[in-house]
Amino acid sequence: MTGPSPDPSFGSPPPPGTAPESSVPGRRPVVWAPRARVVEVLLPYDPDEEPEHLPLRLVGADHPGSWGADVDLPHGTEYGFSVDGGPLLPDPRSVWLPHGIHGPTRVFDPTTFTWSDGTWSPPDLTAGVLLHVDVASFTPGGTFDDVVRHLPEIADLGVDGIEIAPVAAYDPDEGPAGGVRLHSVAQDLGGPAGLQHLVDAAHAARLAVVLNVPYRWAVTDELGLDAFGPYSTGHQPARPRTRVDDQIAATRAAQAMRPRTGQIPLARPRTGPINLSAALGAARLRRPGRQPARIGSGPTMRTDAALTRINLDGSGSLGPRGFLIDNARHWLHTFHLDGIVLDTPALADRAQIPFVQELADSVVHEGERAQRRYALYLDGPGLSDRLTSTVAGLLLQPGRPEHMATVRMLAETLAPSVRRAVRQGPRHNRLSMRRAGAAVVEDITRMPGAALAVPWADEESPARALLDADDVDVRASMMAFAALAGTPLVLDTEHLPVAPRTAEERRLAKWGRVLLRVRRAIVTELELPLDIRTSTDSTVLAVVRGRGALVLNTSGALAALRISTLLRPGEGIIGAPAPEDFRLQAAWEPGATRLVGDTLTVPPRMVAVLRAD
Repeated sequence: MTGPSPDPSFGSPPPPGTAPESSVPGRRPVVWAPRARVVEVLLPYDPDEEPEHLPLRLVGADHPGSWGADVDLPHGTEYGFSVDGGPLLPDPRSVWLPHGIHGPTRVFDPTTFTWSDGTWSPPDLTAGVLLHVDVASFTPGGTFDDVVRHLPEIADLGVDGIEIAPVAAYDPDEGPAGGVRLHSVAQDLGGPAGLQHLVDAAHAARLAVVLNVPYRWAVTDELGLDAFGPYSTGHQPARPRTRVDDQIAATRAAQAMRPRTGQIPLARPRTGPINLSAALGAARLRRPGRQPARIGSGPTMRTDAALTRINLDGSGSLGPRGFLIDNARHWLHTFHLDGIVLDTPALADRAQIPFVQELADSVVHEGERAQRRYALYLDGPGLSDRLTSTVAGLLLQPGRPEHMATVRMLAETLAPSVRRAVRQGPRHNRLSMRRAGAAVVEDITRMPGAALAVPWADEESPARALLDADDVDVRASMMAFAALAGTPLVLDTEHLPVAPRTAEERRLAKWGRVLLRVRRAIVTELELPLDIRTSTDSTVLAVVRGRGALVLNTSGALAALRISTLLRPGEGIIGAPAPEDFRLQAAWEPGATRLVGDTLTVPPRMVAVLRAD
């Protein structure tokens, strides 16, 4: 290994009145090691020679337990840490790891890249639509630069941005469940410079970029972080965690944010976890001999039954909390990302100030500083796949009353799910927060491919069976329901192909563009409550919101419906459109879907979109 020679004043005291830089990760080595007696930086110029040992000093009372250098290292310098004379350890906040997650850290200077997004203003992602892009499997090349070449096609679909799968480096022999370096960008994908290029190009294409962060693999034993300090609290209990456990943990994490004065909640009903087993019947539609769809790269497909918990509320938890807050700032500031997805069960804690609230406050501050509005998506097992799983159950097992009851229950969770994260104070101006700060999005809807491409995906996920359902009508109906009746939406390339090759894929892509145009036209109505109606035989579902209606025929036969009955306003509802005001706006099968007088005809397992004049 080679690198520039160290500054001769590396370990010398700083000039009077100065202090070591505390912004990490950066060019100046800083590490939290509260139990260490000696911390040194090792500069390994040659792996066959003894590295140079340069001592660090304690930063001070403002950063208890942190050790730091007094000067910056040049871009490209390779180094590691030694704690109490131990072996070389990579920086826990490593950004660039060209030799793997156990090799030395290479200094990454983000200022070597010239950004061109100075005038970029992200769209409102609280009601937006993202397309999930797993960089490693999106193209044969599997790099950021390969994705850049497809950005014009993605923008042409009409989405507001892309959600990229976890990009953190991990050991290919152990898999991501063996640990990821949370601040890093995998070299195989293009490294940190490649991610900068992707984000800059996406902003030029008017696309926001949101990152899914793999918190649940951030402090595994294999990473050796406990040599520095108490990053973890040990493994979870011997009883395997269930999807309900994770749902409850995610709900508690979201609820913990509400009492804080820094949140402005929107009135919305809440429900408990929803049964997700109904959609497992999707496997019936799998074509014999058809291979399962290829979804996700290694980092997004692995899970770990013995999850090591991040120390967010135990002794010494100040360091891990700061580690994760630095991580969020790192993605938003260094890489200009527009939002991050929080795995809330992995971040659950019982501290007096919940960590997710502290993180939201930090992101608000970063947004105000940068004059940008960031988005924090709260997600986790069994949360973002509830809508599509339930609708698939209706399509694949029509007429079952428990499915309709689940839809009515689900309708309550589709009420407004966004809270503005703001800092309160005498100089607080709510108007300015429209352009800067952060928004916390509690409920999102993932299409099956995007639901599988998350760190918490498991073999029992209903999305796995749904993705193998080889019925284009079912896919089109699920996409329509998610786009027009759902929360902020994350699409997948199985339902919205970027580069369609077959007639079916071209038809799906065209249908997706139609749905997204309709969604943009009704964006102000997405905060209105849903009114769920069903036919007498429970095979037709009508969802009314504002002046729009979505009619879904879940049966295997043609449905002829009287809209004067199906869309009649409920008692006491003021301002609801009359049934005769509705017109057919869009349909998956327009030739067979007709509204003549009072009769609406909808083909089997298809949808009709209606709009009142």
